[in-house]
Amino acid sequence: GPDFGYVHKEPLFEAVTSLDFFGNLEVSPPVSVGGKEYPLGRILIGSSFPTSAGRRMTSMVRDFLHAQQVQAPVELYSDWLALGNINEFLTFVPTSDKKRFRMLMASPAACYKLFREKQKEGQGEATMFKGYSGTDTKRVTINKVLSNDVLAQQNQYAQRCIDWNRDILKKELGLMEEDIIDLPTLFKLNKQGKAVPYFPNMVPMIVLAKDLGIPKPFGPVLGGECCVERRARALLEPLGLCCRFLEDVASYHGSLGEVRCATSVHRTPFSFLWWHFRP
Repeated sequence: GPDFGYVHKEPLFEAVTSLDFFGNLEVSPPVSVGGKEYPLGRILIGSSFPTSAGRRMTSMVRDFLHAQQVQAPVELYSDWLALGNINEFLTFVPTSDKKRFRMLMASPAACYKLFREKQKEGQGEATMFKGYSGTDTKRVTINKVLSNDVLAQQNQYAQRCIDWNRDILKKELGLMEEDIIDLPTLFKLNKQGKAVPYFPNMVPMIVLAKDLGIPKPFGPVLGGECCVERRARALLEPLGLCCRFLEDVASYHGSLGEVRCATSVHRTPFSFLWWHFRP
């Protein structure tokens, strides 16, 4: 149709993996890094650890993205995840302050900190997964999570992987710690040693201007409210954002996805004419 075009790339000799899903292709907001301007942001894609022979986005697509130049891609480490998509541990939300955005990151460390706080307040028997439509209906409490040494070790590993990406993103997007918000998240490792969400992951949310459609995490309920939801509200609402928690267990989470994985948003294009920009 008028003013619409697309590019179709199909690898002929490479196997396609879940790193070729476009949850593994993100673009940052406009940034300035080391005196260099990226008025259309930078492309972000997930890959394997530099020294490993793990999964990567197919080279045909990677080469195409790198050839664009205007949004100079940054490759991150996402092969530690079962699905391997970067939107499982990072997203961006708009703000009205000078920075214009915040980067949200999944954080097992923030989740353990929250649970320990509640345990010290005498809320250790608060139960998770109330109203959860998943198959695992065993009673899980804050105390059980905190006493699970295997889960703790798995989340320490996940946090190290996220922190490695955090350092890259701070450098390549010119970010400071105050530009990053850590959302409580827990992972567990599958039989292949890859990470999957322990409870619905809030990070793959859908961003509709200042309205956020956030996967409902089903965290421990205290005083009739999920404490994970409450912490997310406390972090995001002061920025002028509206948090709406959406139950997506049966529809997406059970297949290793969340709200963002099967939804799309019609965006208003930049007034900036990207084809006039010389990288």
